[in-house]
This record gives sequence, structure tokens and C-alpha cells, in this order.
Amino acid sequence: MALRKALVTGGTGVNGVWVVRQMLEQGIEPIVFDWAPDFTFLKDVKDDFRFYRGDTRDLAALLRVIKETRPDAILHLAALMPNAAQADPRTGFEINAMATVTVLEAARLGDIGKVVFTSSKGAYGDVTGEYGHPTFRPLDEDYPARPVLVYDVTKVASEGMGMNYHRNYGIDFIALRFAGIFAPGKLARHGVLSIYGRIVENAMLGKPTRIPQGGEQRDDNVYVKDVANSIVLAAQASGTRSRIFHIGSGKLHTLRELAAVLKEIYPRAEFDIGPGLDYFGLGHNVYSLHDITRAREELGYEPQYDLLGAVKDYIAMMEKFGVAPTYTG
Repeated sequence: MALRKALVTGGTGVNGVWVVRQMLEQGIEPIVFDWAPDFTFLKDVKDDFRFYRGDTRDLAALLRVIKETRPDAILHLAALMPNAAQADPRTGFEINAMATVTVLEAARLGDIGKVVFTSSKGAYGDVTGEYGHPTFRPLDEDYPARPVLVYDVTKVASEGMGMNYHRNYGIDFIALRFAGIFAPGKLARHGVLSIYGRIVENAMLGKPTRIPQGGEQRDDNVYVKDVANSIVLAAQASGTRSRIFHIGSGKLHTLRELAAVLKEIYPRAEFDIGPGLDYFGLGHNVYSLHDITRAREELGYEPQYDLLGAVKDYIAMMEKFGVAPTYTG
């Protein structure tokens, strides 16, 4: 059955807004469910979809929306970000893992056969050996999941529960494990997590960027519009052999390469990126190259944005929607 409409949790979030826009472009009706709505990147299409304010931990609220709108699928994007989840592990687990079970139960009770869950490369925790620096063998979905931080644990727990709802009730559950995501507007909401956003927006403001370490660190970072495309593709896919898919750019880049791209656009931009690895300073290796073969073959996913194209679109979207860059030294 063709996808006619889908419930999107977190549909006004950093990733959700582009999912909603892509659905509208394809003639698929988005039904947006979000606790803290932000229509900045949706203000021109705000009247083109139904919005419900609610908490994904509230089963009754989800079921009311499902009963009223009868979606064909649920795209579960809502989550508490890593720093907040780490600061309050109980709340982090409730919002990021228990709420996923609530969404799955709502799908079961509401007779919705498809759930797409947005997961993360954090599922792997410390990526070691030939999969890390300097060889970066492409990491496939069979690499062992050894989550470290609270956010990472909740993603793996959610995936596992999705698998069990598939086994028990036949729900067509798909989890997408994303490489690092960069997106316009992410810096203001997610702070240090958006190191690409920091570099781009400082350049837009004509301000210098100083990052003390990590100039040689390579990593796979995917642009948000490719992320949105993968989610919509997963929602439309049927009969897939797999349940978990990697979504990335298919390429490795350093922060210095990103800075060089920005120098092409803003010749006066200043960057001071120190040597070495681990620019996040986490102490364990989260940097890897996603093998996206499975997503290519089963979902029809193909990255549309190279680094230069992504940066240009990022800047264009900030300007189009009147979003002021955020300065971070």
C-alpha cells in the first residue's frame, strides 16, 4: 500500500522539519506530534499539515491522534539530546527508550503496521581496530553494539524493543543509524554537538573559529536533507530483508576540509584548528565511516549532497528562513 500519511513525532525538530517538508513535496500528508514546537523552518507551510502538541510518553494522547487521523505509519524522531540525557539518566531513558515502547504500543493498538525509528551511530560506543583511525574500514550494521553514554543505550534499547514488536505483532519496524548529522538551526538547539554548524555559522558571521584539537580527525557527517530523504524512503519501503540501516554520506572529511570549503565561500573567514584527533574530547572513538550498502540496496538511498553542496544549502536555508547564525568561539 502506498504511503498516504504518517505521524511524525518530533516533527518540528532539527531533523523533523525537513522530513515534513519532503513529505509535503511528495504529496504525503504529515501529521506532526511534538512537545515543544518550533515552526521556524516550517512557517511557510504551517497551514499545510495537522499539528498536535503532546508527549510521546503519553499513550492515551498518541492513541487519540491516531484515532482521529488514521496514519499509515509512525516516524519516531522525538528524543532528548545526549547532554540532557546524560545529565538526567532516568528522564533520558524515559523519553528516549520508554517513549519508544509507548510509540510501538500505540502502533499495535492503533493497527499501524509501520514504524520508522531514528537511531544513531552512538549504538556502537567505542569503534576500534581497523574501523577507526587511520584505516577506517567501512563500518557495517553487524559491528557489535556497545553503547557507552545514556543516549546511546536508549537507542539500542529502542531498537531491541522494535525488533520484538516486529517478532510478536508483525509491525514493520525499521531503525536508521545515522552518522553525524549537520543541519541549519541545529547549533542553537544542540550546542557543542553541532561542531559543523559552529564552523559554518562563525564563517557566516565573519567571526574566527578556534578548536584546540582534532584537525586530523576524519569522520562521516551527513547533511540533514539526506537524513530526511532516508526517513521518507524507509517509510515507503516494503518487504525489506533488514531491520537496521546505516545512513551516512559515504565519505570521510576533516574539520580542516570543511574550513577549506568555507574559505571558498567566505575568503576572509578565519579558522584555527589544532592538530590530532577526537575534536569532541570524549576519550573514546565515535568517529567512523558508515557502510551504506544495505540502505542503497534495500531502501534506494543515495546521498544527494557532497560537502560543498551541503554547506551552500545550509547557508541558503538560514538566509531563506531568516535564522540568524549563532556565534561560538
